[in-house]
Amino acid sequence: MSDRVDDSQLIFSGTTHYRRWHTQLIPSIVPDVDISYQQLNVLYLVRTSGSSMAEMARMLGVAPTVITGLVDRLEARGLIRREAHPSDRRRIHLVLTERGNEISIQVEDAIASSIEGQLQRFSSTEREQLRTGLELFERLMIDLEANISQEIATPPGS
Repeated sequence: MSDRVDDSQLIFSGTTHYRRWHTQLIPSIVPDVDISYQQLNVLYLVRTSGSSMAEMARMLGVAPTVITGLVDRLEARGLIRREAHPSDRRRIHLVLTERGNEISIQVEDAIASSIEGQLQRFSSTEREQLRTGLELFERLMIDLEANISQEIATPPGS
């Protein structure tokens, strides 16, 4: 197998394992709240960037109707609320409730703590290598995202 294929498989495998781990960990962090990985992404994006529903759909790669459903469920659980946008009455502004903010921070802190615990097993050299690899991975993802419209316009093999 070529390095190119191996790299792609590592990326796919790593992101799949991370998401599966994250999904399995959530119930132990917030056992009193039935919340999904996608719903936590919505809470995180509202908390950290104040993203609109349309922006979240683009960032998460889902249809706007999916975000609407996620927000509906979060709102029903008292974790988020819709408010009139301060400068554009046609738009909706999402705001975390106190509980939604607490859960978002609690999950982020627990995940960071769990990852840090695992990283303690790594040597300082391995940690530096991992950091470099993660920085390169992030740069790759940003570049791929920035170039997606060009890639879609020019399918592979064209």
